Amino acid sequence: MTFDIRTIENARKTLTSLTGVSLDIWNENLYRTKDYKYDDYFVKDIINTYGKMPSSYKDFEFVYLHVTTSANECETFKKYGILDLKNSYNCKDTELRVFLDENGVYIDIENCTLTYKGQIYNISYSSSVPKQWTKEYSCWRIGRKFYYDYTTCGFLSIWPESPYGGNVHWRPEILNDIDNLLNIDLSNEWRHSHSPYEVTAKIKGTNIVYFCEDDQSEEEKVLAYLTLAYNIAFGSLSENVVLVENNIQIPPTDIVEIKQLDYWN
Repeated sequence: MTFDIRTIENARKTLTSLTGVSLDIWNENLYRTKDYKYDDYFVKDIINTYGKMPSSYKDFEFVYLHVTTSANECETFKKYGILDLKNSYNCKDTELRVFLDENGVYIDIENCTLTYKGQIYNISYSSSVPKQWTKEYSCWRIGRKFYYDYTTCGFLSIWPESPYGGNVHWRPEILNDIDNLLNIDLSNEWRHSHSPYEVTAKIKGTNIVYFCEDDQSEEEKVLAYLTLAYNIAFGSLSENVVLVENNIQIPPTDIVEIKQLDYWN
């Protein structure tokens, strides 16, 4: 079962195929939405009346967009797929690893250190946050990226009028943290030598992080995704982030398309 809400048309196809409720029925009942306090109440009622609720979102195959930057038309992605930060650095011929090596930044993942111009920094991560605007905090930020928040992510749908806050269409976010620690400007150097790309990929529902409260029932989780599809199908595109579970890499065989990014300029 494919869950694809990258466009309004795709969201409509997803909503009808996953629920068995035709587009005509959805359109015929739109006037009733004012009678419901929340959109998910309306969506649930329509599905229970005219169709069938899927048993689990983990049965879905999600299609999503991964926004990145490249100077060689994403050769790394074609060769290795979408790698998380730790694997992207450990793989010695990725663009990120080559770029950091060329600029004298060396990271020892196993021993939690970053070395630059002979200076060794401790980038180990803990839940105890150092005081902001200190070297310790800058080191902690880098460690957080490598040892806690290193999973790959993307977008189930994108609002093309406004860039994602992390500015991933400019440079890898980790470069900003390295710049803050070392007082250098690798981010701008990368931005001016790399172009933004949109990588379309697919992933099993079992390999994504659920985007709402974990204590919801399975039916409530399915309904949340179907309501998301409904809101895109009969509303407008919006930014919806998808997080991949830790230690999951997306193989090249699960990449659908790679093309240059034509929005967020």
